[in-house]
Amino acid sequence: MLVIYAPVLWPVVHVGDWFVFWYAGHIVANGGSPYDWTQWLPAAHDYGPLAHGVAVNLENGLSDAELRDGPRWLWPPIVGLALTPFGMLPLEVGIPLLHIALLVAGIGGALWLAHLVLPPPQRAVGSALLIASSPLVEPMRAASPTLFVLLGSCLLLTGARRRQGGTLGASALSLAVRPQLFATIGVVVAALLARERAWRALGTATLTFLAITLVTFVLSPFPLDPTLLASARAFTLTDNSSTWRLASEISPQAGAVLALLAIAVGLALGAVAILRGPARRRDELVLSVALAVSVTVAPYVNNYDHVLLAPAWLLSLTLVSDAPRGTRAVVGAAVVAVALGFSWVAYLVGAAGTRSAMAPAPLLALGLLAASSSIAGRRSLGPPLRQTRSIRVASIDPK
Repeated sequence: MLVIYAPVLWPVVHVGDWFVFWYAGHIVANGGSPYDWTQWLPAAHDYGPLAHGVAVNLENGLSDAELRDGPRWLWPPIVGLALTPFGMLPLEVGIPLLHIALLVAGIGGALWLAHLVLPPPQRAVGSALLIASSPLVEPMRAASPTLFVLLGSCLLLTGARRRQGGTLGASALSLAVRPQLFATIGVVVAALLARERAWRALGTATLTFLAITLVTFVLSPFPLDPTLLASARAFTLTDNSSTWRLASEISPQAGAVLALLAIAVGLALGAVAILRGPARRRDELVLSVALAVSVTVAPYVNNYDHVLLAPAWLLSLTLVSDAPRGTRAVVGAAVVAVALGFSWVAYLVGAAGTRSAMAPAPLLALGLLAASSSIAGRRSLGPPLRQTRSIRVASIDPK
């Protein structure tokens, strides 16, 4: 599979987002802040056609006014810090190494998640499914740090299963790459730990998350710059695959109502998945539902963020692993149709200009999970007990 994808995944140095990510690390490595637009001036004037195609760089360079009013660096501080080791290296070395590191993170995360969720006979198929899906292939091709949220999902599942606060806190290192997606997750994890009175794990996880957030903001301060908010709003109007964006495109007048209805449907499907699923899988179901719901409710979502649906896809497969062959085949075909078929069609439609085409993906993942949980729940009850004729035994009065 990697041989087939190699021409697609291998980077072209100096082109596209690879340069942007390398240069952000380069700015931080030299003591600057990527949130300061003046720090990007050398990218527009010194590299010239080497970075042709980059948003902040054209063949003939950009004027200062064009750069100031153009796209801005909107990633959280932890991303710039994580890119620093690559930014310290020359362009021709740092970009390929960055790309290789993210390929390892993406493929390694897929293998790890399959190992966590699936039984051994299904792991090869599950790993191949993830590695071939659009939400994983595209960020691997673009060297996007979004891939780290897959590792964060693995840490989240591991930490919740073992009630390890340190592991849950460490997941913040990767989940913090896309903070807009994890408000729901934080509440759910805290509720799980509080329900079982795992106060030490909850305290450790909370302190670790706060420490990571504080350190990254201190090392790479986020300026209060109104132009950053304007740039962020522009992204939500153009490159956005969120439920809210799709609803507003369907009906500008009733967009908010449609979005809330879609979220309500997602919550209902998630509730069905949790309540009808087997008790031994309850924590995994809760976290997988929370990840999918987080994508559903987020105000800004990129196609890459749908990698958070991977636990729901794989859990849908493993929940029916003991079902009859026909049932497994139907569920497997449905998962392939959603994870591969829909994700690639929606991505191609998005590439043609309709970015919100991917927005229904979390609802589809929740629907799969609800259906698989219902099947697994019915099977765990076993066949109905046959009624037996009661036998009345006459008592003997000792008197």
